[in-house]
Amino acid sequence: MRHWTPYLLVAPPVVVLASLVIYPLLYNVSLSLRNYRTGEFVGLHNFARALDDPQFFASLRATAVYVSGTLVIEVLLGLALALLVHRTIRSGWARTLVYLLFLIPMVTPPIAAGVIARLIYTPTYGVLNVLLERVGLIRTDILWLSEPLTAMFAVISVDVWQWMPFVFLVCFAGLQAVPIDTAEAARVDGADGWRLFRHIEYPYLRSLLLLVMVFRFTDTFRVFDHVQVLTGGGPGATTEFLSLYLYLIAFKFFNLSYAAALSLFVLFVTSVAFSVLSRYLGREVSE
Repeated sequence: MRHWTPYLLVAPPVVVLASLVIYPLLYNVSLSLRNYRTGEFVGLHNFARALDDPQFFASLRATAVYVSGTLVIEVLLGLALALLVHRTIRSGWARTLVYLLFLIPMVTPPIAAGVIARLIYTPTYGVLNVLLERVGLIRTDILWLSEPLTAMFAVISVDVWQWMPFVFLVCFAGLQAVPIDTAEAARVDGADGWRLFRHIEYPYLRSLLLLVMVFRFTDTFRVFDHVQVLTGGGPGATTEFLSLYLYLIAFKFFNLSYAAALSLFVLFVTSVAFSVLSRYLGREVSE
């Protein structure tokens, strides 16, 4: 009986993992090789169709722009704010207040964030246009959600508002590990802010930043909620990211086989990107 005890202990999570991950994946692969309506085996037809689908590549490009834009802005802005708070705010209660303020966006549901953003960017009575008109920066309403560049800016701004605090909190936690005496010695030796960050603080943040990029990459790549509420993929297909395109194919046009094939393409792309980031992360941790 002792010989079977380890297997019996491991069995429940393995069964749960198989039912929630492995079986859906195998079913998805099987579905991608068939015609969903007739059940006929069509082989790689759905994958070949994806390679000839210009809308799929358009959504892939839009997703790449969105992911790269959000990652760069969130990492740079979150790191800059973490350094600012770490170097300027010493009071414990003041730092606690900052933590609480930065937690508010993170606990806001994405749907609610999308609705709030829609009220901000809506023409005529939107808060942003009203403020810009009152300070004299514009004379006519800007159609934020009707132009490609401003629509992309709008959806990126919501993600930055909601998840830049996560980067801030992780970076600020990493800065707490920097030895105070080492930083003070560097200042006494004449190190300015950039040199202090480059040679003293950055080595403590390097692995954390890569870890943040891994988490944020996986999250931004599957974004759906606030984009669906804010733009619905428009104008045209400017913000029709892969998640929205898959949703339309599967639940609006009811072509589940083609959607399954596209999802496997997405899985391949994310797996490659994740493996690259994980490899760099593993190097940093081993060092």
